[in-house]
Parts: sequence; structure tokens; C-alpha cells
Amino acid sequence: MTHGKLKRRKLNSLRFAAFKFALIAYARPYKISYGMVKSKHEPLGNAHIPQEHLELHKRILAARDQILAHSDLGVKDAQLYVSEHSWGKFAGIVQNVIHGTEELPNIDGIIDLIEKTLNSLYKKRSDLEADLEPNFRTT
Repeated sequence: MTHGKLKRRKLNSLRFAAFKFALIAYARPYKISYGMVKSKHEPLGNAHIPQEHLELHKRILAARDQILAHSDLGVKDAQLYVSEHSWGKFAGIVQNVIHGTEELPNIDGIIDLIEKTLNSLYKKRSDLEADLEPNFRTT
């Protein structure tokens, strides 16, 4: 499901799953995986993250770690509810009502973050290639 479809098809049942998977995929180059599929790369730092999107980037990585790809959440925002009924009192606790799609309204910012980060990485690659070329010239 593309960015445009995510925005247009608000009632599509795959929308939230596709968005969550996209955030997990975005986080891969920045994280080390110790799970079933182990990482074989050094994680990227923040050097290529545009400053205006650094907080968004950090929120995406935190969501990946705590909500989307793991269950690192502790008890947060617990609320006690007590209600009176004909059969007596009922007490319940509600906590951690998190869907993992809290960043969905920021999809345009996420796309901008990805595009600017990729542009920075492509420039870095070109610079590295240019530095290598003189060493391999045979003339």
C-alpha cells in the first residue's frame, strides 16, 4: 500500500497494518536485531537525519522498540474504574491503550524525513565513490 493509498483509503482494513510494518521497516537500518533474523550491519547513526525531523525519527524508533516490534511497555497511564451495580461494586483497571498508529497523521512528515535522509545518504555514497575513483584509474 503506497503513501497515497494510505491517505485516501481511510477505511481500508490493511491501512493500519501496512503503516505499522512501514515504521518497523524504516527502523531496521538504525537498530540491531537480536531476534530470529539477526542484524548483519552496524546501525546508522543520526548524521543523515534532517534536524527538523529528528524528534519524529526518535518517536518512530521508540514506537518500534516499545510497541510495534516488541512488548517493552511497562504499566503506564493506568486508571482505576469503580462502578456500582445491583449485584455490587465492580472495579477495573485500564492501561496501555496504544494502537501503534499514533504517527499516522504525520505521514507527510514521515515521507519527507525518508526522502531527505535518502538524499543525504545518496550524496554521501557519491562522495565516497568520487574519493575511490583516483585510486582505481589506470591512465
